[in-house]
Amino acid sequence: MNLGKSNLVLGIAAIVLLVPTWLSLRSEVELFTDLAQVPKLFGGFTADNVAGVILGEPKAEQPAPQPNQDPNQKRQIDRNLLQFVRGDKGWTLGANSGDLSGAPVLRERIDSDVFKHLAEIKNDKQVLVQPLASEQQLEQYGLDELHAFVVKAVDAQNGTIAELFVGKEASPGQFGSEAVRGVFVRRTDSTDVILYEVPYWRRDIKADQWLDRTVLKLEPTKVQRIALKSGTYGEFVFAKKPGSDATWEAAPAPEDLGAIRQTEVEGLVQRLRWVQAADVRMPLQRANKKPLGLEPPQIEVQVTTKDGDLEKTIMLAIGTKVDGKNEVYAHSSEHAFLLTLPAHVVSPLERSPREYCFDPKGPPPNEAKPGDAPQDGGKKPEEPK
Repeated sequence: MNLGKSNLVLGIAAIVLLVPTWLSLRSEVELFTDLAQVPKLFGGFTADNVAGVILGEPKAEQPAPQPNQDPNQKRQIDRNLLQFVRGDKGWTLGANSGDLSGAPVLRERIDSDVFKHLAEIKNDKQVLVQPLASEQQLEQYGLDELHAFVVKAVDAQNGTIAELFVGKEASPGQFGSEAVRGVFVRRTDSTDVILYEVPYWRRDIKADQWLDRTVLKLEPTKVQRIALKSGTYGEFVFAKKPGSDATWEAAPAPEDLGAIRQTEVEGLVQRLRWVQAADVRMPLQRANKKPLGLEPPQIEVQVTTKDGDLEKTIMLAIGTKVDGKNEVYAHSSEHAFLLTLPAHVVSPLERSPREYCFDPKGPPPNEAKPGDAPQDGGKKPEEPK
């Protein structure tokens, strides 16, 4: 076979191989396009417009239906509710949360456990399980008014943006490749049952499970000053040396102590970089702080940070131990609630900084101690004649 014929054969083979490749790429493009165009249950939903969230589950005991109630009228269902409100400083618990009303809430959890699902639930024939379900069918899926978990997002005028009923798990107690992971859902204004395939959806209305317990969250490089004050060991202040990002000075330097141990002060900064409360008790203004060791505090910590031209000082007050718990009462200038801290967070702050943040004071450079070598080149002073 000459060279021309060989090239012709190779060209035909290349074209033959190109056809299935092109078909495969085309099908993948179509699949991608289809996925992008799948309608959503709440089309156009965005968390930016949400000013409040309500979660609710039916109470175990419900009021009895009225004897002469119209069968077409919706039955009134009593629910345990949990509300979140968006404010200038983020999300907080709503007014129905008792002592925790107004407490800060984890924004990340609202994003992942509420908004993500409302935005992602599909609404096409692939996920439609039962269109126009009857009341009996809704009950089978746990989507009737009496059994469904409700998720509602409202705007600043309390208008409904999205409202969803969540029912039973698709494959309760089943595992393996054959099990379908997900839950049955429906819009509250529709009786179409949809399967929302999701590996896990954390849903609860326990207020303390949503709390943001962050007391301190610092960037160590931005910490400029730390002050520790205690009735036991007095007050110690450490500040970054002007023009330095890593050298600490005592302000003022104790005359009876030696040089600062830089690694120990930096270790103190690292211990304070992220502090979380063990518990959030009640609004601080309602707390009787004196018997809790918070007026005055047993230990007071002040941390000053600087970000550009913005300087900020955060105060942390630490009180006495909580009866029966390995926790200590505390409050922070960043938190409007009475808190408790784990004892292991507090114990390093109970130790006096003079024990671990300073070297012992040495003798002055020109002061000879007994047994030292002569300081004048080795000559002994002449004895008087």
